[in-house]
Amino acid sequence: MAEATSTADALQRSLDTKAADRLALQTVVTSACEGLGVSASGSSLPSRVEALYSRVGEKMREALHAGVKKALAVVSSHYVGIDLPTVCEGYVLPDDEVEAQEELQRLEDAADALGDALAAFFDAEVELPPLSAQGPAQAGQQGPLS
Repeated sequence: MAEATSTADALQRSLDTKAADRLALQTVVTSACEGLGVSASGSSLPSRVEALYSRVGEKMREALHAGVKKALAVVSSHYVGIDLPTVCEGYVLPDDEVEAQEELQRLEDAADALGDALAAFFDAEVELPPLSAQGPAQAGQQGPLS
């Protein structure tokens, strides 16, 4: 009988841990939804995570577009009269595919450190959404992400 009780107790502890982990995960996902403006009411946890994934993709595209626009503005400030519509048509590369790949790699290598420096110039403008006031740590939960 004692063996059955200890097994039941172990199973209950395991169930309690799983429930606490799920609650912590739900709290984190809800907080992320609120921070990114994703509606979470009445949605299942998987659908909220899917909505978050979609919203993060949108935010990444917005960041990419903002960065490209800022880079073009910087280039325009240095080269008055630059033909931006032509620049926006993309790379000017050789017709040979191997040569084109080599030239593209050379251009990317040359721009790598300088691109990081220009991006750092705009770092102060980057704003993250505020964390929800009620995260897992504030709710007294210690979940898998804490």
